[in-house]
Amino acid sequence: MKLAVFGGSGVIGRVLLPELLKLGHQVRAMQHVSPLPVKGVDVVQGSITDPEAVAATVGGAEVVMQLTKGGGGIEQTVETSVRGTLNVLDAARASGAVTQYLLTSSDAATGIGAHPYLEPISHQTEPVSYGDYYSLGKVLEETIVTDYHRNHGLPYTIARLSWTQRDDLVLRHFIAGYDRDRPTSGVFSSGYSDEQRARLESGGQFIVLPCDAAGRTLGRTLVQRQDVLAALLAMVGNPKAVHQRFHLSGPGFNYVEPCRYLAEKVGLPVERVTLENEYTFDIDISHTTELMGWTPKYDVFAMIDAALAWREAKGAI
Repeated sequence: MKLAVFGGSGVIGRVLLPELLKLGHQVRAMQHVSPLPVKGVDVVQGSITDPEAVAATVGGAEVVMQLTKGGGGIEQTVETSVRGTLNVLDAARASGAVTQYLLTSSDAATGIGAHPYLEPISHQTEPVSYGDYYSLGKVLEETIVTDYHRNHGLPYTIARLSWTQRDDLVLRHFIAGYDRDRPTSGVFSSGYSDEQRARLESGGQFIVLPCDAAGRTLGRTLVQRQDVLAALLAMVGNPKAVHQRFHLSGPGFNYVEPCRYLAEKVGLPVERVTLENEYTFDIDISHTTELMGWTPKYDVFAMIDAALAWREAKGAI
């Protein structure tokens, strides 16, 4: 098949492009700032905000994949998530050859963590942001895509990715002070006490056990990049994936057990951190499993093991 890819140099794109080529697909990808050093890919230099460059990338593609990260601020939300998405969809419409437009969205498009959910989030959960530009950007992307389907018959697939783990990222997620250059920054840094911050600034480290305002330990989901790759490859050109929205996530977990597991591995203490406006959430991936035959191979413990192995290979242990 002929594929057009936007965001090919990103976290997912850089590993996806070689796999698409191995499967015999013809791949054309846009290169904006980061290079695309993948032999065999037809590269178009330009920006997703440039309609002519977008049209040249789409060309006669049958499948268009938008893997762009989206809004990290007002400008990126407007230019990438809105203008860029509109440019890609308009080019796909004009082409007349596109049988599938595949957008990688995010579980951030469901307002995860910032709002309480009584039931697991699923493919039926409507887009709603959690109040920052990245989340809002993904909500806007999904809204535009489904609007184009309703008005123009766009054959879309939306894949909502949980926070995608690779290399040692999951260690940065769990371990406060992991980044020695920015010891008091981190996923849960808003809940650090003054005493914890002082220890971190002095070179200390600890494993974060995040809790809500009532003192209950939180739960969430993550997904390993290898699992995302397998799911997306199963969706490309698959008629069962068209007009569908999927969640890609590993098994949900409560932080208690993985914190204890990691503590035994690295010999660091576990400390509670209270987050006033955070809530537990879980994600139902049964729709993805049933239609795509996809099951994640990595749970949070396997992610930790993979990250520790990666770090050891890099000589950091």
